[in-house]
Order: sequence, then C-alpha cells, then structure tokens
Amino acid sequence: MAITYPTADPGAFLAALQATDWSAFEPARDLPPLRAALAELERTQGITDAHRLATERIKGLGAVLRHPDGHPAEINGYGLSPCGRYLAIGSWCGDDYEQGGMLQVWELAGARCVNVLDGITGGVGWPGYPRTIQWSADGRRVALAYNTNGVGVWDPFGEEPEPLGEAYVTDGNSRPPGFAFAPDGTRAFIVTGTEREVQGCVAPLAEGEVFWTYGEDDEGDLEVALLSEPLPDTVRALLGDDELFLRDVFWSRDGRRLQGCADGWVCALDADSGRVLWFAEAGTGADAPSWSRDERYFAHQLHGRLLIGDALTGWTVAKLPGHPGASELCWGSYGPVARLAVVVPDGNEANARPHVTIHDQGRHRYDVDVALRLLDPDHDGTAWAWSPDGLHAAALTARGQVEVWSLGDAPSRVGAVEAPADAAGVVWGADGVIAVVGPTCLRFFQAADGRITGDFAFLRTPPEPRPLELDGEDVGEEVRAGEEASADPTFALDDETWAVAFEQGQVIAPPERAHALDGALAWTVERRFGWPVRWGTLDIAPDAATAAERFGPPLREYLEPFRGHTPPADEDWPPPNTVTLEDLFQLALTSVRPLASGWDYHVSRNLRHAARLKARLGDPAGARALLDGIPTPADRVRGGADVATILAAAGRRDEARTFFDGDESRAEAALDEYNVAFVASSVAAAYAAMGDPRADAWFGRARAAIEPETNPGEHRLAVAWALIECGRENEGRALLLDGGTPTVFSSVPLLAYLILTHRDHLAREIIPLRDPAAEEWQAQGWFDGWEAVEVLARLGRPDLLREWAQVYGDGYAYEDQLAQAEANARRDPARPRPSEGELAALIDAYATLRKTPRSQREHPTQQLAVQAAECGHLGAALDLIRRLPADDLNGRAGHAFRAIWITVTGLDVEPW
Repeated sequence: MAITYPTADPGAFLAALQATDWSAFEPARDLPPLRAALAELERTQGITDAHRLATERIKGLGAVLRHPDGHPAEINGYGLSPCGRYLAIGSWCGDDYEQGGMLQVWELAGARCVNVLDGITGGVGWPGYPRTIQWSADGRRVALAYNTNGVGVWDPFGEEPEPLGEAYVTDGNSRPPGFAFAPDGTRAFIVTGTEREVQGCVAPLAEGEVFWTYGEDDEGDLEVALLSEPLPDTVRALLGDDELFLRDVFWSRDGRRLQGCADGWVCALDADSGRVLWFAEAGTGADAPSWSRDERYFAHQLHGRLLIGDALTGWTVAKLPGHPGASELCWGSYGPVARLAVVVPDGNEANARPHVTIHDQGRHRYDVDVALRLLDPDHDGTAWAWSPDGLHAAALTARGQVEVWSLGDAPSRVGAVEAPADAAGVVWGADGVIAVVGPTCLRFFQAADGRITGDFAFLRTPPEPRPLELDGEDVGEEVRAGEEASADPTFALDDETWAVAFEQGQVIAPPERAHALDGALAWTVERRFGWPVRWGTLDIAPDAATAAERFGPPLREYLEPFRGHTPPADEDWPPPNTVTLEDLFQLALTSVRPLASGWDYHVSRNLRHAARLKARLGDPAGARALLDGIPTPADRVRGGADVATILAAAGRRDEARTFFDGDESRAEAALDEYNVAFVASSVAAAYAAMGDPRADAWFGRARAAIEPETNPGEHRLAVAWALIECGRENEGRALLLDGGTPTVFSSVPLLAYLILTHRDHLAREIIPLRDPAAEEWQAQGWFDGWEAVEVLARLGRPDLLREWAQVYGDGYAYEDQLAQAEANARRDPARPRPSEGELAALIDAYATLRKTPRSQREHPTQQLAVQAAECGHLGAALDLIRRLPADDLNGRAGHAFRAIWITVTGLDVEPW
C-alpha cells in the first residue's frame, strides 16, 4: 500500500484516503508514513477531514483507546528496544504482591503507551536492582526479573500478563538474580549463587517453567545448562576461592560469549561451557567496566588510570589519565569510531570539577563543560545518552535541564528542555526522540527543536471520588469489556481530576477538561503504534450516570449500576467519635472468623489476651465470647484458666468457676510436647486463685517443662506471670530473676503488665533499677534498650524513667521521652480526647493518605489507625481499620486488636 500523500492540499489528501484499499493496510508498513504525513498536514493546515477519516479507518482496523496510568508503585526499571523505537518501563508491586506490578511499552515516535502487561506477580525487578528489563536482539521478546527471584520472558506486544517461559534457579534467593538475556530470546544466563565453578547457569525461557536447585541436574524435559568448566588455576589464585560470582553480566550479540564483572575482576566466558576466555583485574562501583556498543572494547578505571581493554582478549589497549569522581562511562559510536564519555558529575565524591570528557578510539578529544546530575548507580538510568549516530548527546544537568549537545569537531550546546523534578535518567531513541525517565515521570521531546511530545506523571491521586466508585468499591479496577478482561480504565488526568477511558473509545471526564485528553490518551494499533485522539472524536460523558444512559453495548450492562447514581459529596472526615471500646472488641472478633487456618496460632493468642482484658474490665460475658472464638483447644483451655485466675483474684470466684471448673481431663487432653509450660502454668494459677491444693502439682509440671523445650525464655515468663497473677509473687519474682534474658517481644509486655497492675516493686527489680552498682543486677540487662523508655514515657512514669537512666542512660538522648512522661503524669483524665492539636494532626495525615496511590495505602492506613487510637478517636480508628485487608491477620483483625490494646492500656503492646 505505497501511497504518496499530498500534504499541501487537504482535499487531495482526503481524496487519496477515500480511494485507499484499507483491506490491504498493514500497520507495520503503512501506519508510520501515514501518521507522519498527517502530522505535516496538521502543521500547515490544522486538523482536517482527512485526519478524521483516517482515524475512523484506523479504529475500524481494531484500534483500542489506551491511557498511560495504573502503575502500583514507582518506576523500577526500564530498557530501550534494540531498534530504539520502543521503551519498556516497569513498576514493582504495591501492597498486594499477588496483584503484582506493571510493564508498559511506549512508542517513542508517538510518545504514547501502546501496550500494558498488568498483574506481573511480585512486580518488575526490585528497588535498587538495575538491568531487570532486557530485550532480545530482534525486539520480539523482553525478559524481566520478577516475582522476587524469577526470570521470565514476555512478548512485549502481546496481551498475556503471564510469562511465555520462566526460570527459578536461585534456590529461593530473596532478591532478583543478575541475568543476561540471550540475543535469540530463548534463554538466559542467570546468576544462581550456588556452589559451582561459575555460579550461574543457562536456563531455557522459550516456554514452560524451569525450577532447579543445587544438586539437581535437570527438571523434567527442560534442562538447565550448568557452566561447569573448571576454572584455571591462575583464576582460582586471583579469586582466592573456587567460585566465580558474576554481578553484571552481558551476552555478546553473536551468542558466543558472556562478559561480566566480579568484585574487582572482569572476564569473558564461553557461553556454552563456561570456560574462561580471559580474566583481568578491574575497577569497581562507578569505575567498573562498561562495554562499547560494538563489543570491541571495554573501559574502566583502575589505580588512578582510565583503561581501555580489548573485549576479545582482555588486553589493555590504551592507558589514559584517570578521572576522580567519575560516575558514568558511556559508550557511543560514530560509524566505526568508538566514542567514550566519562562523566564527572556535580557533587562528586572527589570534589572534582564537573565535566564530561570525550575520547575517540581511546584518544582524548575534548572536555564538555557541563555539570550533570549525580544519579544512584543502583538504578537504571544515566545522565548522559549518546545519539544513535554518535554526533550528539543528551545530558541531564544538575540544574534540572536536559541539554542537547553537538559533538562534532567542537562541542556546542544546541538546546535544552526542562526535566521533571524527579528525573533519574535520559534515553536517546530512534528518529531523534529523547526520553527522560524518573520514578514517577516520563517525558518525551524532539532533539531537533526541543518540542515536548509527551509528558506523563504517575502515581497521582486526585482528592475527588473516582468516577466508577460505588459504596466505597471501585468497580473499574476489574473491568470486562466484551469477552476479554482489560486494565483498570480509571486514570488520573491531572492532580485534581479523575477520568475513565474505555477501549472502545468512550470516555468519562469533566467537560471542561476534555481538551487535556489528547495529552494522555492514544488509539493503539496492534499494541505497537500510537495514533493521536485529537485527529478524531471521542464519545465523552461528564459522569458515570450519564455514561450509563448514553453508552451502548458492551458497556451498557457494566454501567447499569450507575444509572441515576449521584456521586457522593466530599468526604467529611473524621467520622463522629461515637465508637466505643465494645465496638472495637466486636470488630476484632468478627474480623478473625474468616481468616484461614494458617493464622490459628496468632488468632488464638490475640483472642486470649483480649479475653484477659475483658476479665480485668469486669465483663465475664465479653470474655466468654472471645474465648469461644479461639480455634485451638490448648489456647481455649489456657485462656479459660487465665480468665478464671483474674476473676478469682478479684474476689469473683463463682464467676471464675464458670471458666475453669477443675475438670483436669480437658487440660490433659490439650497438652502436647511443646505447650506443657504454657497450659500447666495457667491451670495451676486458676487452681491457686480459687484455693485448690492441686495448684502445687500443676506448677511443678509447668516448672519442669521450662528448660527441656526449645523456648525456655517464653516458658519461664508464662510460669512467672501465672505465679504473680494468682498471688504467689515471691515465687514469680524468684523465677524471673533466675533465668536468662527474654526477647524484647516478651520483656516489654512484662514491664507494662507490672506497672499497669501496680507492681512497681517487681518492675524495679527486673529492669533493674534498685542497685546500679551491683553487678548481678546489671547483668540481667532486660531493659537496656529504647523499648523500656517508650513504655515508661507513655505510662506517665518519670520517676521510673529517671531511675532507668541511672543504669542505662549513657548514650541515650531521652529528654524528650522524660518530658512526655511528665506530661502524661499530669494529664487530666477528664480532658476531652482528642485535643484540638491531635485532631488537626489526624486530619492532615488523612489528607496525605488520600493523596497516596491506592496500591500503596495499606501501611499508611495502618499507621493512621494507630495514631487515631493513641489520641482517643475511636471513630477514626475503626473507620480506617475497616479499610484494611480482611484476609490477613496483619490487616483488619490485627489492627483491631492493636486499637484495643492502646485504648485499654495506653500502649501498643500485647497486654498481659
């Protein structure tokens, strides 16, 4: 379909399009020249009927409307395709690991996102790990480090979020492995970290899954090729051991060699066998080797010199003066001439003058007087990017601009464009397009004239309700358009405005913001090519209710719930502070019921402690409801005995007997080889509190079970608590002082328990505080950390805090905590809570939370719920807790219990 478009005559252009046989249209061949011709026609004539007709024809070919939003976390890595026409950017996962991260593919010519692979398990890469996105030589495959320690391969222009092939060969490493994607796109060298001559293997990635653990030769029909060629003795002598661990690995374009660095060494290996082809000393960090584009050379800095090495032999072919403070060694090429830029950025560690030195074929050419931004070496991104022809470069400056330099006979600055505030790298692609990438930004501009062709910000969260929210749920987050699922259609049009873009071309957006849609949206063809939306028309509705009336199939059924819907007014937060402590107990109880059995231990523990609190609050019926919810028999027995002990100690023996009636068979049935100290001590305490002589025998069993088990510290504390609670304080005190140091997770609740139950005399002995000169007390050392200070400050005990400082105060700046303790000691219990200042702080924190991306709100929501509980606003705390995940104890249930602990005890500590 070769057509010459008359760009000077709109009528002739339209006639040519009308005469075109669109059935023969091939996007890869025909769309780029048509798009370029229409862009030229727009430049001289504006948007014409030819633009509108072409757009309708493109839509008829199956084009879909796409927005650029949706990353759950910051951009974590990126990679330019070998042809320079596409940029892949990836994000890590947000709060939901299984929901995963996102890979986007952007076409540089159109400066628009043309494909999205959403829901990549565990996200793309990992923060602080570069080169987690790599393209195959033909640009048809892209390999990603993902799912913590896996490497997978995808079709960058496909639609499946699941990999075509994947490999897990690190034996469960907790971070992404280094890898090198083979040029043919069917395999990868992956650093395994296992005990081999070369710590790595070549894993197939063409299809299926590969799992391999050290000691296994293969898995099924997919064999992992181990690089097992013995290391030469000279290499072993240099390494100091028998293993070669490569960190930065590259696969040569001819598929024959692996080139990489290994902590001060650089080498090349035979890709088939792992045989060392050459091995040499090299620089590290910013001075580590960098490979030329044509793979003829590598450059590094070593012992104060800049060295150029031959990539085939490892021999040094040029020794040049070093560049202290250099952060980047960037290769370009001008025909057969290899060009090297050495970047000494602004703010370098050597305090050297910022500049860029250019070397051609290992000879100094000139210096460029420009101060570049100092970037994090552990992330993708360079401050210097050569043009494909090697005659120009883009430089990300310390002043926040991207300068374009001509680097012919003499350097000259030819233009500059402002960079986004968080820009962290610059890329020069094909057709003179420069991309600036940062954690939350992506900007494209033309090198020739500085014209910005695309400007995007990610992770924006406008404060207004999302258009597709119903009763607090966003139905747009899992959309089905027709028979195929697509990504969330909701996107942030700007910092204040949400919009919705459906693939068929329907849009929900405020009418006054319709002009901004062209800067965000694009029609995409074959998930490869972008087409401007301004060249055609969009069906725009102002809100979801109007869209439900106007839009036809397949959206009509999907939007039906919005028919007649009125968007909610601005949220009035916090809600009224009318929630009671009992409401929190009920929330905790109902929140643990749907949890899976894997949480039984933690559910039982929390319910048992909550039941204890109910008993202390004089509510046996409430304690009963909590005990009935405990899933494990041993904890039900233990919890019932604990409640009975507390009630009996308070003089309520009749009620205590309803929780523990002396039936030893239930207790015996609950015992196993691990829990005797726990269960027996609780049973003994209940007997003792009710005056039953069987207490001594059960305490004997509990004491005997302390040491033989693997958890003597926790066992000792459980028995000591039981002795103290039932009134046998001297025995409990002796047991505490007779053992070793428990973990802070148990010692801090113990300290809080002693103070809250008015047993200061015991607290003074175990902190220890009584006699700082006595070595035996000092050796106990249970509370020499900061945790004790926090407890004493929150409980308003400046007296104990001053005594603590006499023993442990050296090296701690505890004055603020002492002031807090004094203020809490003076606090009037009748003072309204929260105070005006605390309420203002809650509202400010909530405003910040609303601006946080939804995929990253879980942790700040947890923090704000705790803050609300601490200042006494239970209405706000309950509202926030209900927003947390219901299928994880650390979400809704766990924070309901935390709110209870804080409200009852004043401490975010498990109560005893």
